[in-house]
Amino acid sequence: MQTHVKTNDKKDLIPKSFLQSGNNLPITTSISFKHPIIQDIIDIDKEHFGLYSENIYYSMINVFLTDPYDYMVFLDDKGIDYETVNSFDVFCLLFNDYIERIQTLSNEYSEEQITKLFQNNIYFSAFKFFLGVESFFIAKDENGNKVIGYGDGQFLFDSATYDYITEFIRKINGIQDSEKIYPEDEWAKQILIEDERERLKKQAKKHENGEEETNKNRLGNLISSITWSCNGGVTPFNRNQLHMYDLVDGINRTDKLLSYKNTMTGLYAGCIEKKNINFNELHWST
Repeated sequence: MQTHVKTNDKKDLIPKSFLQSGNNLPITTSISFKHPIIQDIIDIDKEHFGLYSENIYYSMINVFLTDPYDYMVFLDDKGIDYETVNSFDVFCLLFNDYIERIQTLSNEYSEEQITKLFQNNIYFSAFKFFLGVESFFIAKDENGNKVIGYGDGQFLFDSATYDYITEFIRKINGIQDSEKIYPEDEWAKQILIEDERERLKKQAKKHENGEEETNKNRLGNLISSITWSCNGGVTPFNRNQLHMYDLVDGINRTDKLLSYKNTMTGLYAGCIEKKNINFNELHWST
């Protein structure tokens, strides 16, 4: 089987300076995609004083992370080649699949219960939190392209805007694009899909047995790191006002500074040769 691996090398759509501003991402003239502060996230589950806020937050984030590569098994089950669709296509497919699964419960639940499931689903919750709209629907524009609408037929976003949303979500939360395997032929691609299918089965089994919780304590660990490991400007009294990008970027910058200091110490101690150091990549300000 011939394959090759490479990391994501696509051009960034959103500059770091905008992310550092803390501004929301403009979507339409009247709607923006929220760049939350930590307190916004804690307040998601006010009913339980924030006990389940972190899990709900990361579930809402996942609504917008729909790289076809990550859903190759889901797409294969529908007879779709993951290399022929984009992230927006997958978002629409997943949403429709989610709604269809709710509809199949109509024989088991009352009409009132089904209505509640529709109203409180994770997609609508995510759109309300990040975009401030109660619900949305999938429609088509005059050219037959899928778009997202809301309200009484108002346009919200299309595939191009969705790319900005996905990048925004990834960057403010420190979610990296993973390395991808690119099969050289259809045979190799099918093997890749079946390997991923087996991995997902094992992951599901671990989850059922309570052996694995993907996002458990991630936000708490980030908050702890920025509070106690950085330069002292962030304290338990002001940390909840940090925007998510500042939280993630502050930790990454501190790690880079520590790496720089350790490398320079090794250089001065004669443990590292200067010719083996790429100072452009190493410096903490880059």
